[in-house]
Amino acid sequence: SIELYDFEDIVLVELKTTKKKLPKLPKGFFFGATESEFQLARLLKEKYKFCFVSIHEESLSYSLLTLDELEKIIKTKRIQYQINL
Repeated sequence: SIELYDFEDIVLVELKTTKKKLPKLPKGFFFGATESEFQLARLLKEKYKFCFVSIHEESLSYSLLTLDELEKIIKTKRIQYQINL
């Protein structure tokens, strides 16, 4: 049988991975994200998390952050246009 879940129990997790050695994860993490991801994170608040994962053998770890937590530690952020003609 199929169990029904209460949507209040669901958390969306955006996974970002790197092979880079990052002993102080998420410090030093570089990643791409769309404006849509940030809009959804703003809308869902605590129900949307960014998960940063280092798969380097000397720094295997992860960091799970809300958008509010992430925005407090962002050093630089730039907009890039992806254009198809």
